[in-house]
Amino acid sequence: MSIDAAKMLNADTLEKVVLTRRVSDFLHRSKDDEQREVIENVARALAQDVAINVREALAFELRTCPYLPHDLAAKIATDVESVSGPFLASTAVFSDSQMAGLIPHLEEHAHVSIAKRSSLGGSTCEALVTFGSEKSVSYLVRNEKARLNEHVLSSIVKRFPDRSALMEQLSKRPDLPLSVVKAIIDKVSDTFRCLLEGQYGVTADVADELMRSSASKAMLAKIGAANESQIHAYVNDLQSRGQLTVDLMLDMAENGSIAFMESALVFRSGFTLAAAKNMLHGGDSELFVALMKKAEISKANAHAILSILKAAKSK
Repeated sequence: MSIDAAKMLNADTLEKVVLTRRVSDFLHRSKDDEQREVIENVARALAQDVAINVREALAFELRTCPYLPHDLAAKIATDVESVSGPFLASTAVFSDSQMAGLIPHLEEHAHVSIAKRSSLGGSTCEALVTFGSEKSVSYLVRNEKARLNEHVLSSIVKRFPDRSALMEQLSKRPDLPLSVVKAIIDKVSDTFRCLLEGQYGVTADVADELMRSSASKAMLAKIGAANESQIHAYVNDLQSRGQLTVDLMLDMAENGSIAFMESALVFRSGFTLAAAKNMLHGGDSELFVALMKKAEISKANAHAILSILKAAKSK
């Protein structure tokens, strides 16, 4: 790819917009280090162009590029909303730690774009909750694809304890640990309090009682009539306290709580509940093995799980 840098600087806006596509095509496919460095410098110049539609075109074209120099990507990410928004919504060039490091330097509109992403790392979520406004955090809370751990959820409650609208959005999530349910149950309206009690089956007093119980028989007694969301919250609490063992998972499943096993596999593997269920029950042996490996389940225990599932189906 041959580009005259001096000619490019004197080109009109339309020519530069067209050039962004050529630059993007090259950066998507080329591994020629020497030539790539030249084109990256052209991209840097375009990223600083006075014409906003040139910068918008460049950001849009580079949003799917698998690799960009950090300074170029950061320049685009910190631009105005029409430039940075589409880029931040799609780019995969930042690691979780790099994205988290950018967040303190970004405007609210950029925080919102990040909060709406389908893939978010733990450090990025934590940075959003620490530095983001109530608006950007609300988008994070409403993002069903974002896996929010107990620390992040607790931080939201601690930072915005009097924001009832945000607490009510939080109460709609299906993956709250019981500690968070307990923390917000008195911060929401009666309507949402009923939603929490119905979805998780707990009041503050019941939450305390459940969190003190760890024996499998006591667990079965507590969750015997619980729905999937309630069980998921309970398993989340066990995981956070380091009490979620493979033996416990198998024991609960053998005693009829397949939902407990499903949730346990979610927290051990990092997959979503929907994905774990599909891999567990879908009948695809390769997906089942992949789930077992990701969850670090031994071959013997994997066979035990298959036997439990077979027995459950025959009932």
